[in-house]
This record gives sequence, structure tokens and C-alpha cells, in this order.
Amino acid sequence: MAFADEMLGISESTAAALGGQYVALTATGSTISNSTPVTASMSVVAGADGSKGVILPQGLPGDECWIFNNSGSTLKVWPGNSSTAIAVAGTGLGSGGAAFSQLTYKTTVYKMVTTTQWLACTSA
Repeated sequence: MAFADEMLGISESTAAALGGQYVALTATGSTISNSTPVTASMSVVAGADGSKGVILPQGLPGDECWIFNNSGSTLKVWPGNSSTAIAVAGTGLGSGGAAFSQLTYKTTVYKMVTTTQWLACTSA
């Protein structure tokens, strides 16, 4: 997407909103039911310790969020519910309700492609 100030015909704040929102989060919990909810399409997460994590929203096909793990340990990322899975390149479609282990200081883009499937693409 273009920079907000490059979009003609709409206000800068509207253009910025179209590009998504940012939030800083702290990983909590250790299960799909007690982790920190992801509340914006771009998140930087601190506090991961190999078991703490975040939970993606229920989502709709086409939804996308970017998560940067700004922690010294692996971040657990759970799908929005126990019947939704996160597919990872090289490992298949994933299992419903299973956490994805996002490595330290990496960005992963999560894209919901069906009502029960997120795809994950992690930076090198």
C-alpha cells in the first residue's frame, strides 16, 4: 500500500487507518484460553519466554496481521479458536488450536485464507 500522504482524495488519517493499526503487546498465559489477544493488524510483542504468547482474532478470510517477536525467546501464537489452524511452510496445514512457535526477533505475517485456516510467513 502507498504511504498515507501519497493517497489522493482522502484525509491522511483515513489513509493511515486503511493501512492498519499498531499496538505494542506483552505475551501472557501459556494456552489458547489465557494468552494476550492481538488487537491490531501490526503488533510488536515483548515478554515471550518460550511458553507465553498471543492469540490471533477469530478473523475473516482476507484478514492479515503482522507480528514482530521483540523477545529473547520463542513466542507462542495461537489461532483464534480451537477449530482454527495455522499453516506453516514446510510443515503442512497445522492442527486446530495448536500454537505456532514464532522465533525471536522475527516478523511473521498471518493471513486468514478460510474461516478455519491462517497461513504464516516468517522473515528470514
